[in-house]
Amino acid sequence: MATYLHQCGVPIRVCAEELNLSNPKLVEDVHRSYVEAGSTLIQTNTFAGNGEHLSRYGLDTKVRELNRRAVEIARAATARTDAMVYGTIGPVRGGTRYGALLTDDEKVKLGEVYAAQIAALLESNVDGLVLETFPDLEELLVALDVVRAMSFDIHVVANLSPEEVGVTRDGVRLDRAFASLRDHGANIVGLNCRLGPYGILRSYERIRLDGPGYAAFPNAGILHRSESEKLSYTGDVSNFASVMSELARLGVTWLGGCCGTTPEHIRAMVEQLSSVLQAPMQEMSTALREPSPDAPNIIVEEQTSPSRTAASPVAAARGFDVEASPSIVDLLNTRTTVIVELDPPKHLQSDKFIQGAIALQRAGVDMITMADNSLGTVRMSNLALASVLKQYGIEPLVHVTCRDRNLIGQQSHLMGLHLLGVRNILLITGDPSKYGDLPGATSVYDVSSMDLTKMVRKLNDGVGFSGRPLQRSANFVIGTAFNPHVHNFDKAIDRLKRKVAAGADYVMTQPVYEEALMERIAEATRDLGVPVCIGIMPLTTVRNAEFLHDQVPGISIPADVLARMREAAPDRDGEVGFEIAQELTDAAAAYFRGIYLITPFMRYDITVRLTQFIRARVANESLA
Repeated sequence: MATYLHQCGVPIRVCAEELNLSNPKLVEDVHRSYVEAGSTLIQTNTFAGNGEHLSRYGLDTKVRELNRRAVEIARAATARTDAMVYGTIGPVRGGTRYGALLTDDEKVKLGEVYAAQIAALLESNVDGLVLETFPDLEELLVALDVVRAMSFDIHVVANLSPEEVGVTRDGVRLDRAFASLRDHGANIVGLNCRLGPYGILRSYERIRLDGPGYAAFPNAGILHRSESEKLSYTGDVSNFASVMSELARLGVTWLGGCCGTTPEHIRAMVEQLSSVLQAPMQEMSTALREPSPDAPNIIVEEQTSPSRTAASPVAAARGFDVEASPSIVDLLNTRTTVIVELDPPKHLQSDKFIQGAIALQRAGVDMITMADNSLGTVRMSNLALASVLKQYGIEPLVHVTCRDRNLIGQQSHLMGLHLLGVRNILLITGDPSKYGDLPGATSVYDVSSMDLTKMVRKLNDGVGFSGRPLQRSANFVIGTAFNPHVHNFDKAIDRLKRKVAAGADYVMTQPVYEEALMERIAEATRDLGVPVCIGIMPLTTVRNAEFLHDQVPGISIPADVLARMREAAPDRDGEVGFEIAQELTDAAAAYFRGIYLITPFMRYDITVRLTQFIRARVANESLA
């Protein structure tokens, strides 16, 4: 509708839906031209007739009026014909927040936007609804659920609009996406717009059609926009009609056009389809049961577990045997595991960091974990340091924050980690930049840590953030952080459960300084289904203890621990802090296999001693 209106002289930046009020005759003439060309179904001029889009033109109060008027215009154009009128609903989010997954709050807000438009169309007694041009399955399911909550009877066509053949933008294989749409109440499932005729044909060749309920509404080819803002498409009319007849032979029964398809495209398609529709039923039945013999295999890999995923060739070439190295989850499920955090340097001198990592490895540490510019302070890249640690035979566990990289940089960073054979990662939100040493720096936060968890899980399925196949699956073992020092502990546990449901494989907590809290965490996570590493950070001085308690988000130190530090002699507060850490590791052993030691101020001598203490206790217990 919008592109044909443009061909009729309407400027491209005009709100097409507003013409339902200001120029209804033009809209009706466009509808009628398609009916006269042979269309048996037309769609209302309401693709972007939702409050979110209309608000850009000051029309958000006219959602009901615009949608109801659109149905009246379409009815007038189809008068004295058998053509049906379906209400059209496009995505609200569309191309925005590319690759990001919806939060629960966003789903509620989207549902409210859809509900207003759907209500107006249903009030107008449309013959059905077309939900179309959705790049992401997730948003289409939101719209579909709203429809079904408002009407069980209305007939619904649900069209995805992927940007890659075979997979939605949010990384779901088309056959699975179609099955999910049917489960949510779609009568017809299909594809429209972006891929064009050949892309949609290739998509259908790669899946097995299990009945007649499939749709294909491609655009007219690849879009070109001239300097004068004139739109054109590469495909010609006869070629479009030919491809559409091929889709019919495959068993696609709802056929039409999207952007750039004119009444001439429809007329040519109808003429071509006449021979296909007269084909013997046996031929059509065979086409429904079996894909084209020339159809290539689905290029999206099946989900594989990290233990079976092929190692990075570069990692293997450099002697990093990913498969031979147990993951953090493998270790946590079998024995006491010690993970030590060592901060990357704030300067270009890395010798002390490397010395500390080697000393910790010799003390019996299982992995060295490195923060990602913690507290918003610039530090050396933990990806680069992870590569160096690998060369020393030390297994790194790399933090990945949502703060510093947009989705392009985030996927690139993770792909680099995969190439280096870095398998164990911890996904965190990250402290805002304003708290760091460059307070004017932008905090990105394209997605939350929960969203990023789902997206990294897709990388493990061999699918990029955009839905693009990656040719091989990543093998990340995904960790998530838990802060128990909150006012509403139960709410924090509920969020943690959602993170695990999103795909987290293990949990690492903020530092804990009392056994009672350890016991509470253990009880609350008993049925979580993934292992938990309890955080312990030795206190070095009384001032350090007070600073952590008063100034550092996510850390709370009990009054009795603060009192012990304050009562210590000035030259013994560090040793008292170490004794407290020893007591905490002993207490943690009763509840957790994973001990996560945070090294204070690069004092790796302290975490070396604590690691030796833990290993000695474990050895004594095994002898006993």
